[in-house]
Amino acid sequence: MEEKEREKLPIDAKLLSDAVIELNISRRSVSLYPREHPITRESLEKAFEFLKRLLELRSSITIGIAKDTLVVDEYTLERKNPVYREFALSVHRKGIAAITFFAGLDIDELFWLHEMITSKSLLSGKELMEEARGKGLKHISLSPLDISHFGFVEDSLREGGPRTNIWDDYIYGLIEGRLADADAERVILAVPPEEMAGLICNHMPEDAPEKTYDRVITSYLRRKEGSGIKGEVFARFVSMVGNLSPELKQQFLKRAFSSKSLETGEAERVLNDLTQDDIERVMKVFREHSSLIPESLRNIIDKLAEARKGSGFFDLLVNNKAIVDDVEIDEQVIELFAEDKFKTFVADKYQAELERMLRGVETPRTAVADEVEKECSEEVVEGFVSEVMLELLDWDSMSREEYLSLLTKLSTLVNDFLDTGRFEEISGIYNTLYSHSLTGRFRAEAAAMIEYFFQAESSIAKLIDAFKIWGRHDRDGVMRLARVLKRYLNEPMLDALAAEPDPTVRKFLLSVLSGFRSDVIPEALRRLNDERWYVVRNMIYLLRECGGEKYVKHVKPFVKHPDKRIAMEAVKTLLHFNVPGNFSYIRVYLQSKDPELRDVAIRLAGTYKVKEAVPYLVNILEQRDMFGSEWYYKIPVVRALGEIADTRAVNTLARLCRAKSFLFRNTIEELRVEIFKSLRNYPLSLVRPLLEAGLSSKNKEIRLVCEQRLKDSGSTDVSGKDN
Repeated sequence: MEEKEREKLPIDAKLLSDAVIELNISRRSVSLYPREHPITRESLEKAFEFLKRLLELRSSITIGIAKDTLVVDEYTLERKNPVYREFALSVHRKGIAAITFFAGLDIDELFWLHEMITSKSLLSGKELMEEARGKGLKHISLSPLDISHFGFVEDSLREGGPRTNIWDDYIYGLIEGRLADADAERVILAVPPEEMAGLICNHMPEDAPEKTYDRVITSYLRRKEGSGIKGEVFARFVSMVGNLSPELKQQFLKRAFSSKSLETGEAERVLNDLTQDDIERVMKVFREHSSLIPESLRNIIDKLAEARKGSGFFDLLVNNKAIVDDVEIDEQVIELFAEDKFKTFVADKYQAELERMLRGVETPRTAVADEVEKECSEEVVEGFVSEVMLELLDWDSMSREEYLSLLTKLSTLVNDFLDTGRFEEISGIYNTLYSHSLTGRFRAEAAAMIEYFFQAESSIAKLIDAFKIWGRHDRDGVMRLARVLKRYLNEPMLDALAAEPDPTVRKFLLSVLSGFRSDVIPEALRRLNDERWYVVRNMIYLLRECGGEKYVKHVKPFVKHPDKRIAMEAVKTLLHFNVPGNFSYIRVYLQSKDPELRDVAIRLAGTYKVKEAVPYLVNILEQRDMFGSEWYYKIPVVRALGEIADTRAVNTLARLCRAKSFLFRNTIEELRVEIFKSLRNYPLSLVRPLLEAGLSSKNKEIRLVCEQRLKDSGSTDVSGKDN
C-alpha cells in the first residue's frame, strides 16, 4: 500500500528539469571522454545525484520519448528547450520509446546507459534492450520502439512508409488494428495529446468503421485491473479529442459515451483524480458538445461548474456551512469576511496602517546603492568568475585534475553565456583555450574542450541560434566571435541563411558572413547553382562584399538572368568592380520599358558615377510627357546626374527649371527643388546663373538651397552680390 502511494506522488518540476539537463551533459561527456576522465566522472555524479533525489520521492520514474519531445507522467516537458530536445533525439535515434529508472540505481548503470546511447554501433530498439540486460542494468528499463506487432502484409504499408516518422507508423498500426494492446498503451502514454490528435486527423480514413474509433477509445479508456480507468489517462483522452477536427471530435465523443462506459460512481472517482487544469479542459470540451455526453456524466460536470461559481476563500460547503480543514465556521463569521462588510469592521486608518506594514520599510535610492546593485548583478558576477577561471588556467602549480575540473566549470559558463548572448566572454574563453591548445601544459585537454564546445555540430547550431536571437543587440560581440570561429561557422551559417524566413535576420547573417572575407568565397561560388532565387542573389552579394573581383566571370552570366532581382545584383557587382565594358550591362536596363528595372539602373548609374550613362539619362529628362505620368519618375534621374556631376546635363536641367505647366504644377515644382539640390556637385562657374536665379524663387526651399550653396563657396552674400 505504501509503495502504491509513493507512485502517486507528484514530480518536483525543478528537480526533474535539473535531472534531465544533467543527464544530457553526462551523456555528452561519456561520448567524448573515457570513464576515468574527471569531466566524465563529475558529470555522472551530478546526474546520479539528481536522479537519486527523484527516486527518493518515488520508487520509479519513466521518461517517455516522442521523437524530439520528453514526456513524464501526463506532462510534456517544454518543447522549445534545446537541452530536452537534444536528449530526446539522441535516445529516439536508438529506437527507444521510454527509459524507466528504479530506486536502487547506481552510477555504473548510468554510465552503461550513456555508453549504449552514444555508441556508434547499429544496435537499436529491442537489440539495445537485450544488450542492457546483458550488462546487468537491473534498475534501468528500456522500452523499445517496436513495430513488429503491426503485422503488415504486402501492399498494406501506407505510402512513404520507410521514410515517415516512427510515431506515424504506430498510429497507423493502431487505426488498422495491427498494434498489440501493450504497444497501444505505450503509444498513448508517450505521445502528447495534441500531437496524437494531429496524427489521427492525418491517418483516420473518412469512411472508417466504428471499430476503428473503438480501438483508439479503448486504448485510452481501458479499465486497469483493480483500479478502473485512470484519471490522468481520461484527461489525456479528452484533451486529445479537443484537438481533433469537428467531424472526428463528434464521432469520438459519440462512440466514447454512447453507452454506459463510465458509471456515475466511477465518473466521480475519475474526475476527483484530475488536476484543476485537467478539469478546465474536460469542462470546456463537454460544454461544447453537451448533447453527446450522457446525462449522468453531464450532471457531474454541471455540479462542478456550479461549485466553481463564487468559489473563493471557502471552497467546500457541507449543509450550507463552510468547512476549512474540517472546522465548521458559522455563517455570521462568513458574512464578516464578505467584500461589502469588510469596511464596516475595519477602520480606514487601521487599513492604511496594515497596507504600510505590508509594503515594508522603504528607503530612498542613492547613487551608491545603484552602483552596488549594478556591480552585484548576475552578468557582472558571471563575467568576473569567467576572468578568474581563465587566470587560474595559467597557474603554474595547477594539476591536471584541477585543470580538467576548471574546464568543466568553464563549459557550463559557455552554455550560460550562449543562452544570454554574452559573446565577448565566449571569445575570451575560446582565445585562452586556443592558446593553451598550442603551447600550454595540457594541450590535449584544451584541444578536446575546443572540439567539444566550439566545433561540434550541435554546438555550432546552438551558437547560430544565439546569433539570431541576440546578435542585433551585440553586433560587435557577434562579429568578433564569428571571425574567430569562421572556419567552423562558414558552411553552417550559409545553410542557416538559406533556410531563414525572416528578412531582417537574413540581412544580419549576411553582414556577419561578409566579415569572413575571402574564406566565404569558395562556398558562395558553389551555391550559385542553387534553385532558389534569393540564395543566388545573396551569394552574388557576398562575392561582391568579400572582394571576389577575380571571380566576376562567374557573375557575368547572371546579368541576363530571367529573375530581375538576380540580374540587377549581378549588374551592381560588375559596376562595383569596374569591369571593362560594364556600361553595356546597364544600358539595356536604362532603355527598358519596365519602370522598376529602369529605376534600379538609374540609381546604379548615379551610385557608381557611370559617365557613359549621362546621354541616356539626359534623354529620359528631355522626353516629352503629354499626360504627366513621367514627371515624377524624372526625379531619380536628376539625383543620379547630380551624383555623376557631368557638365553635359546642366543645360537640360536649366530648361526643366524654366518649364511651366498648368496641369502638373505640384509635380514640376517638386522636380525643380530636386534640381537645385543636385547642383551642389557641379562646377560653380557653370551653375552660378541658375543659383542666382533661384535666389528670387517664390519657393522658400529653393531659395535656402541656393543661398547655402553660394555662401559655402564664399563668392556671394545672400543678396547675390560678389564678395
